[in-house]
Amino acid sequence: MRLFSLRREGTPLASVTGLSAVRASVVFLAIVAIGVLVKIFQEIVSPLVVAAFLLLLIDSLSQDLNSRFPRVPGLLRGTVAGLVIIAGFAGLIVLIVFQGPPFAKQIVGIEPHLNEMLGQASVMAGQPPLTIRELFSGASPTAVFAQAFATARSALTYFALVMIYLGFLLVSRREFSAKMDQLYDTAQHREQARRVFNSVRNAVEQYMRLVTFKALLIAVVAYAVMLGLNVHPALFVAFLVFLSAFVPIVGAFAGALIPALVSLATSGNLTTPLLIVGLLGTGVFLIDNILMPKLQGDTLNIDPLLVLISITFWGFMLGPPGALLSTPLTVTLMAIAAEFDGSRWLAILISRDGHPMKEAKPG
Repeated sequence: MRLFSLRREGTPLASVTGLSAVRASVVFLAIVAIGVLVKIFQEIVSPLVVAAFLLLLIDSLSQDLNSRFPRVPGLLRGTVAGLVIIAGFAGLIVLIVFQGPPFAKQIVGIEPHLNEMLGQASVMAGQPPLTIRELFSGASPTAVFAQAFATARSALTYFALVMIYLGFLLVSRREFSAKMDQLYDTAQHREQARRVFNSVRNAVEQYMRLVTFKALLIAVVAYAVMLGLNVHPALFVAFLVFLSAFVPIVGAFAGALIPALVSLATSGNLTTPLLIVGLLGTGVFLIDNILMPKLQGDTLNIDPLLVLISITFWGFMLGPPGALLSTPLTVTLMAIAAEFDGSRWLAILISRDGHPMKEAKPG
């Protein structure tokens, strides 16, 4: 969307070009400054982002209820949708709080088995025996992973912050439209802004529905495989697989390794872990490459390389929630950048075809 017209009658082209360069530089510096502030205040911004996406899920569920039960009052639909989403989120937090510490102790038991297998592989290769800590220069990935779950009770504080932010977002949402009107000076610009906002919301809602469905399918397959092979705790590990499936491209296959590692920690042999990886990996491949392409239809207009980069970027900026929500966050960033001349270059780089947010182009 072109919000400003730099070219004035009688204005030299060189001056216009100079102003454009200055404006692009200012926007770039503003983006860098915002990024630095987000990283500094990560503990505050991260729950706010999660609260915003919970609000989006509430709206999406409310719209679904509206299409299914049109005679039900809007207030009741919104209340039911809010209670369902909040209850689901609270259930995830409770599961982390009570199952995280025991799971951490179980994960610690993986390291001796990994050291044994790594030592055998080193000897077969004609090298001195090697351990996990030596391989990672004194750091143990299993210890770090276990520590994260050992401190899972801090999730209660995170949940409280998310609920506080969600309450303020619910209260202030009615005034958002009026604030948006004040940002633009013409009716055409306001209408274009609404189209951009609706386009982003629809794309994010569609993505969240599809990825939640995919994650649920993979988690069910993981739960069934673990029950069949007598691997415990099957419910909590399936929950971790569910969360990992939200990470684009690599998450679902990485999640398939979690049940295998748990099995390795409890059994100490390779037969069951390899069987889990084979069965769950096959299920993930079929869901990702056969079922999901038929359901997705139009894909999000994001460059695949940027999808991978966004996982690292948002994970660094916002922690684990940023990695889980990296794709919808990138879609939002692309839409905002496409709205302004000074930052449109960023939206073009993010987009797959070089035409970000086509709905926002002036008619």
